[in-house]
Amino acid sequence: MLSIIPSTFPTFARSSTFGELVRDVDRLFDAMTSRAPMSSRPWPGMNVWRDGDNIVAEAEIPGFTMDDIEVFATEDVLTIRGQRHSSTPEHATPLRLERCVNSFERSLRLPVEIDPDHVQATLVNGVLRVTLPVCEAARPRRVKIQALNPTEAHDVLPASSEQEVAATK
Repeated sequence: MLSIIPSTFPTFARSSTFGELVRDVDRLFDAMTSRAPMSSRPWPGMNVWRDGDNIVAEAEIPGFTMDDIEVFATEDVLTIRGQRHSSTPEHATPLRLERCVNSFERSLRLPVEIDPDHVQATLVNGVLRVTLPVCEAARPRRVKIQALNPTEAHDVLPASSEQEVAATK
């Protein structure tokens, strides 16, 4: 553990209230600088955006091959699963193992319904890109505005609107 107070600091300070504070700060410092995985952040990190009639999701997953990854899509959920396998041969004696051998699963609820039959995924340089076409029913449509003369408006508009039309005459 690294200490913010050098070991040459007087002993009385380490046993006093100040010493307790120093130990607490040291523990906080160790927790913030440790290489332990951050369990509060989902992995892999993803960027998701809408581009016209598609939802696009990108995830950085370095060290994974296409055979290590599975992508599933339903009408409103995207799920990405992966498993990284050890590259150390079975008969070898490991001298140092720093690369993680792990698996992950990440699911995202999509903001609109998509067409799961036409989803496409690519993996380039450790970046997985999934393109999810928005379902036809969820796409915005242009609504034609009709011009009505006051006599036609009487049959179509509610009573409060009829009064507004009459006031414009």
